[in-house]
Amino acid sequence: RCAGRVEVLHEHLWGTVCDDTWDLRHAQVICRQLRCGPALEAPGAARYGRGAGPIWLDDVTCAGDESDLFQCPARTWGQHNCHHGEDAGVVCAGVLCAGEPGQVCPGEVCPGEVCPGNSSSGELRLAAGPHLCAGRVEVLHEGQWGTVCDAGWDMSDAQV
Repeated sequence: RCAGRVEVLHEHLWGTVCDDTWDLRHAQVICRQLRCGPALEAPGAARYGRGAGPIWLDDVTCAGDESDLFQCPARTWGQHNCHHGEDAGVVCAGVLCAGEPGQVCPGEVCPGEVCPGNSSSGELRLAAGPHLCAGRVEVLHEGQWGTVCDAGWDMSDAQV
C-alpha cells in the first residue's frame, strides 16, 4: 500500500493540505496522480503526523475524476482556516490497475480500472496476497472458487 500525509510543492516549498471537505474523491485523485492504484481511504486529522511547513491548500473540492489535485478548485494558495492537526492523508492500494472499465481486479470489481491480464468475465482472481495484484491464482468453476495446481507452473503461465 501507498499511504501517508499529502504534501504539495509550491514556490519551492513543501506544504500540507487541510482535511476540510477531504474524502475518498480527493484520495482517488491523489492516488491516480501518484500512480499508486485505487484509493482505499482518505484519513484526516493528521493520521500520518503533523506537517511542519506551510498549509498550502484548504477547502479543496474534487469530483474524483481529475488527473491531479491541481485541477480541483480550492482556496487561494496559503489561505486557510486550519492547523497541522488537520493535515490530510491518503491510503492507496499500492498497485496500478489499468485496462477497460468494469473488468475484474482480484477479489473485487474496480470502478473504471483493472489489473492487467485479469479475466474480464471475472472467472479468475488472486487471493490471499499482499496486495491486489499478487496472490494465489483461483478459478471460478460451476459457481465455486478453486485453486490452480502448481505442477509445471512457471512465468509463462503467470503472464497469461
